[in-house]
Amino acid sequence: MGALPELELHEGARVIADLHLDLGEAASVEPFLAFLAGLKGCPELVVLGDLFDVWVGPAQMSVGEAPRVLGALAHLEKQGTRLVVVHGNRDFLLEQRFAERVWATLLPEGFVAKLPDGSRMLCVHGDTLCTKDKGYQRLRSVLRSRPLLWLAPRLPYWFSRAVARRLRRVSVRAIASKLPDEKSIQRDAVAAAAREHSTSIVLCGHAHQFRDERVGETRWIVLDAFGGVRHVLCVAADQVSALANPRMPI
Repeated sequence: MGALPELELHEGARVIADLHLDLGEAASVEPFLAFLAGLKGCPELVVLGDLFDVWVGPAQMSVGEAPRVLGALAHLEKQGTRLVVVHGNRDFLLEQRFAERVWATLLPEGFVAKLPDGSRMLCVHGDTLCTKDKGYQRLRSVLRSRPLLWLAPRLPYWFSRAVARRLRRVSVRAIASKLPDEKSIQRDAVAAAAREHSTSIVLCGHAHQFRDERVGETRWIVLDAFGGVRHVLCVAADQVSALANPRMPI
């Protein structure tokens, strides 16, 4: 995974993942906009990947519901909330122009959070922990190669959108053909990542199903997809916890 940046998270910070916003559907973005409107007093909002169901480049910033969503994200900076965005497997083409538009810190591979109680938490999307899925990991390396990351934002929007839809169809078929364990996050990968980054907690999304358990000496937390029962992680003075139906403001 390599060295990751470190970032301090303060009491009251919130972490979410896997929103899969469809910018072509107003109904898809309304719950997220309501969530953002209730974040007054939150020092940091972290999105651990898949903010969008698909993102093909900066041309998408003016399409459909994108202006409303990006405007609401940009407003967080005005109210004192720092926005941190990690790449997911669906929106890994988010780049600097997006970050500048919404005043976000973009950390593609994740980061190590320094928590108020002095502990350290590895924050990643989670797809890199699916180490048994060799086919996906090879594809991930190709899609995130420097040539493709340079080319993708320069393609016409209509063409990029068509390619993304085709890749999605292929992906759905490939996932359906794999055994559950093959496409799952691996516990040994969680433990290895914790050791590599000297963290006592590993936090991720990607699996869309909440869990909070021990992997050896490591606490492993997976957030529900946005809208689930435990889809928000709250940073408290002495702990982190995934909240059931969190109320805002804090």
